[in-house]
Amino acid sequence: MTKIRLRPYHPTYIVANFGAGGAPETSRARKGFDGVNDKIKANPCAAEIEIVQCHDDVCEGCTRIFEQESGSVWGERKSCSSAEDPEIVASVNRINARMLKLFGLNFGDRIMLVELAEILSRKLPDIDDDLLGGTQRNEDYHKGLGKLLSYQQ
Repeated sequence: MTKIRLRPYHPTYIVANFGAGGAPETSRARKGFDGVNDKIKANPCAAEIEIVQCHDDVCEGCTRIFEQESGSVWGERKSCSSAEDPEIVASVNRINARMLKLFGLNFGDRIMLVELAEILSRKLPDIDDDLLGGTQRNEDYHKGLGKLLSYQQ
């Protein structure tokens, strides 16, 4: 089992990156996204996603994350520029709530990636929000969903 910690709005990015073979060159969290993508490529059927509210495996590779003893709204001992912008925090909280409802999950729940891909294919066939990767990523998202769904047993 390969455990991957993701915030609720990151699975759409992960699926699109899987479809594209990696994160876009311009992504500030490219290192984190590509690290997650490498774990998935090793064995897609073994990828277990834990839905977290705080910094996740993608955030670990972000160029904007920094150590902060007092922590932030995103978690303990770390912060980033997004945590200091109330509008971004409100937007992330809004999209996280939407995705949790769509998944039928709560923070702390775990689900296999191929199961999550099936839910996404039924309930979010297209990326419709910039916080989920933006409509420009739909072609890669569809490729990623197709690849992941091919692993269902």
